[in-house]
Amino acid sequence: MQPLLLGQLLVNFGIITEAQLKGALETQRRGVPRKKLGEILIAQGLVDESSLRGILSVQKRKLEAAQATVVVAATMAHRLAGRPLADYLAVARDLNASDLHLAPDCKPVVRVDGVLRALDVPPLSADHCRKLLLDALPPEEARRFESHHSVDTSLQDKRAGRFRLHLFDHGGGVSGVLRAIPDKAWEFSAIGLPPQLQSVCRIDQGLVLITGSVGSGKSTTLAALLQTINRSRAVHVVTIEDPIEVVFESQKALFSQREVGVHTQNFGSALRAALREDPDVIVVGEMRDLETTSIALIVAETGHLVFATMHTGSADRTIHRILDQFPAHQREHARAILANVLRTIVCQQLVPSIDGNGRVLATEVLQVNQAVANLIREDRMFQVPAVMQMGKREGMCLMDESLAALVKASRISLVEARQRAVEPDKFQVPA
Repeated sequence: MQPLLLGQLLVNFGIITEAQLKGALETQRRGVPRKKLGEILIAQGLVDESSLRGILSVQKRKLEAAQATVVVAATMAHRLAGRPLADYLAVARDLNASDLHLAPDCKPVVRVDGVLRALDVPPLSADHCRKLLLDALPPEEARRFESHHSVDTSLQDKRAGRFRLHLFDHGGGVSGVLRAIPDKAWEFSAIGLPPQLQSVCRIDQGLVLITGSVGSGKSTTLAALLQTINRSRAVHVVTIEDPIEVVFESQKALFSQREVGVHTQNFGSALRAALREDPDVIVVGEMRDLETTSIALIVAETGHLVFATMHTGSADRTIHRILDQFPAHQREHARAILANVLRTIVCQQLVPSIDGNGRVLATEVLQVNQAVANLIREDRMFQVPAVMQMGKREGMCLMDESLAALVKASRISLVEARQRAVEPDKFQVPA
């Protein structure tokens, strides 16, 4: 790595200033024998070894990503020329990609460990891209796309397995984003979930939320929790998904999986119908609107265990997001119901590992005790993080605490942790 490149990275991450970099480079220029820039910065007290290792790991990962693109070009390109969509899916699966992007006049792009990489093949023409995607749809889904200009569905290929497909029309033509779905649910311990979360699989009633940004592993976590229930409890699990992702084979539990647009018109009608299906556990793919949220709260209040996902980054923001969906005149009643039914919120994100091999799960966990329930009723959600800090014995953990623990265990770099911390200015790793 060139000294200036290392120094500029440190400046970009806010670890040193431009003036400090300039002074260190001048010291390096005058030094005999010539020392490495990192050694000078450590000697001057401008950077610690942990931060330096973090920067080096970031650069290493970028270099490896660039090298991997070259390897992809050499080994995969010949497999795609003139081939159907199934071959693109097989390449994505071989690369361990989470997503495959196909767009007009662009090269196919895969996302591996959170990084987008273009495959070194000729760009897809608008006509070729449209045909590639539409030919893979069943006739009824193709008709839905022609009338609505977008469609969500799933595809099953003998070689590549299951993929979730979002097909949409835009100014450039027809594009598709395909998300790889595991053939079966991951084991609870294999994905790095906190052991205390297994307790939610034993809850009889209430609401459990799995939250995080797109691509943070929410579906994987939810599937792992459901598989734990599948092996351990004689209950009826009804899932409502758009589309169905992981397909469960009933073991001790009985699974009924319904797909929006195929088995039901929408989440709301499916939730209402689920109450007549003798369920014990109901899974809502996403609490995305007021109707779905309202019915999910009612279902949880009537004595069922409800799992759902949301796109929020912290426990307190999740509570705010739920309540903000309700009109002002209904909000007090909604707070009362939420305080009674909410059991656990798991907020998560995936962080690049320090060795550049894959990503590591960081989790924030809120277990709703009487103190948290009272804060929700009294509209004092700003105090929830303080209660979580004091609730470690009950299995609670703030996101910054999870990130700090991963840094201390040398699983992620300090730089990556600070980038993702809720309060980066206050972020500290315990000694």
